[in-house]
Amino acid sequence: MAWRFEWRQSWTEVWAEDFQVIWLQLLARDPCAHVYHLPDLVRAWAETYGAALSATPMFGLATDEAHRQVLLPWVVVTYAGRFTRRRVVEPAGSSLFGYHDPLVGTPDADGVDWSSLWDSARRELARSCDQALFRFVHPRYTRGIDAEPCGEESPVLSLGGLGDLQDALARCSTNHRSDVRRRLRRLEEKGELRLWVAGPTEASAAMQDFRERFVPAYHDLWRPRPSGSLLDRPGLVEFLTRVLAEGVTAGWGHYAVLYVADTPIAWHLGLSHQRSLYWWVPTHDTAWENWSPGKALLAKLIEYAIARGWTRLHLLTGGQAYKLAWRPDPEDLLAVRWHAPTFGGRILGCYDALHGWLKAGG
Repeated sequence: MAWRFEWRQSWTEVWAEDFQVIWLQLLARDPCAHVYHLPDLVRAWAETYGAALSATPMFGLATDEAHRQVLLPWVVVTYAGRFTRRRVVEPAGSSLFGYHDPLVGTPDADGVDWSSLWDSARRELARSCDQALFRFVHPRYTRGIDAEPCGEESPVLSLGGLGDLQDALARCSTNHRSDVRRRLRRLEEKGELRLWVAGPTEASAAMQDFRERFVPAYHDLWRPRPSGSLLDRPGLVEFLTRVLAEGVTAGWGHYAVLYVADTPIAWHLGLSHQRSLYWWVPTHDTAWENWSPGKALLAKLIEYAIARGWTRLHLLTGGQAYKLAWRPDPEDLLAVRWHAPTFGGRILGCYDALHGWLKAGG
């Protein structure tokens, strides 16, 4: 099947009103659209963390012979290695976004010839990149291509039909059910246990709490570890602050703090969309580690989401035991990778095959 591509290769073109109208129309038509497709979230990333990466847009609007449209929200980032520099096409949001799917302007993604779309895009971008890497793609977008398991679990907890937290715990093992109840009870013995969630008019309060409490707590937790603190990356704190400033007000940003009496002990900066909550960036006060504040925070967020009639909690990448104990459903995400069909791309492919660059995730 033949595809026609229109590429937007400057941020001015991406944010132009005509393109934004098309983007929002596709968003409204796609029943599988998720929070990472939202233009406002993508823009917040592009102007902060993306800018620190010097990411340049390669947003594609692909149209097939049946006039079906697919938005490819991609960027090009140049990475320097010991011996090579490579221009990589990757999703806007990079590893900070938990899903890397195209946006489809049809209710039925099965009608799209995904094999020809991916192949056509690879050929179209042959001179613009050396390779491409999309780590977290749902299988419905990869039919007919050589995709591979992403190497990360990405569970989703269904909340539909649950009346309260006890209903969610009833689906878990006896050990987990008893453990959560015991930990909540221990914290309640220290003082009133309550969850504060910033409302649409409380973005300023959320930003202040984020700067004064969340960021120091996150650094205290992660800087002593070999991986270091994610928040030390250039542009990331600025990006998360934009999520609070714009997202909390608009409803797609979510900020929660768990208190014992008047003492904050755990925080979560997340995302929300279409009655779904996305477990994104949590942290806690290390002084409270013996009371498992992270587990308590997740339990209270599940309780909060159920009370509001939300249907899903996306636990995103990472199959940690504390997530899987809630008996979520697995999301079998795939990784899509290719090298450009050029001499340079083939040479780089041989180099990567010898050194395991792609298998190691770059």
